[in-house]
Amino acid sequence: MRVLIFILTAFVFAAPAAAADREAAKASYRQGNDLFDNFRFGEAAEAYRHATEQDPQFLEAYFNHALADELVDRQKALAEWHRFADLAAHDPDFTDQLGQAYARIQILEILPPYPEGLQPSHYVPSAGDYYREVAEDSESRVWNSFPIKVAIGSVPNAEMAQGTREAFKIWKGLFPLELTADSDEADIVFDWESGTHGDSVAGEELDWVQFRRMGNELTGRKVAYISVDLSRRYTKDEMRAVVLHEMGHALGIHGHSESKGDIMFWQMQEKAHQVYIPRVIFPVTWKSLVSMPSQRDLNTLIRLYNAPGSVVRLQ
Repeated sequence: MRVLIFILTAFVFAAPAAAADREAAKASYRQGNDLFDNFRFGEAAEAYRHATEQDPQFLEAYFNHALADELVDRQKALAEWHRFADLAAHDPDFTDQLGQAYARIQILEILPPYPEGLQPSHYVPSAGDYYREVAEDSESRVWNSFPIKVAIGSVPNAEMAQGTREAFKIWKGLFPLELTADSDEADIVFDWESGTHGDSVAGEELDWVQFRRMGNELTGRKVAYISVDLSRRYTKDEMRAVVLHEMGHALGIHGHSESKGDIMFWQMQEKAHQVYIPRVIFPVTWKSLVSMPSQRDLNTLIRLYNAPGSVVRLQ
């Protein structure tokens, strides 16, 4: 009788503790989701880890933890995806997510080591990104061999050539690029002879960057061809802005930003500047263009390279 009373007493006191753990896990999970949506992936991974410690069967938390860790450390992400897959293999409600986990494991295991500029440590949470807007269409655009070889070719005039060189130098400072004079060995090729003609203006291009497969599917390679609209004459600064934008596409961003401060904004933007000088009636005014990729542009590239394919976190 005493044994039965003891067991009943232990059950009564143990049950609320388990329920409290589940509630705590849900609170940690919600915190993780909020951090994830605010691009704070390292902190989100920690919150999800707390959730799984508080509830070891919390499959959604394991899934989101692995997704967050892709923007923290590849090996940590692989470990979390394996952990989720082991648990989800016995739950028919997570069949779709299990398939996504296996696909991401397979891709992450064969990705090459990325250069320093593409490491998750260079992602700046406060700047955010526009990954969700471009990820689905950008999956096949990223490069897995570095440095990426670029053939600029013969630019039509000196001013445009200077703007093009400046744009290349800017991207080279952020991304592993190498100039080559041989277009046959290049990964990115500028095509100045068959440039786009029509009503589109710089930044509103219609497929100015074309990816083509050279050779067969197994042994061939992809090449990105950049065609610049030659129906108008560009200043040096305009050419730099156009090439920066098109290089962004060629490096992996298939789509556009909705922020005017990004080089991948859908339309080339000029900004008016004014300086008031004493005893001068009218201010001195000039215009400038976005002169380099923003941190949001760079964050988007980093996320595209480290998150293999578009997957939405679980609610």
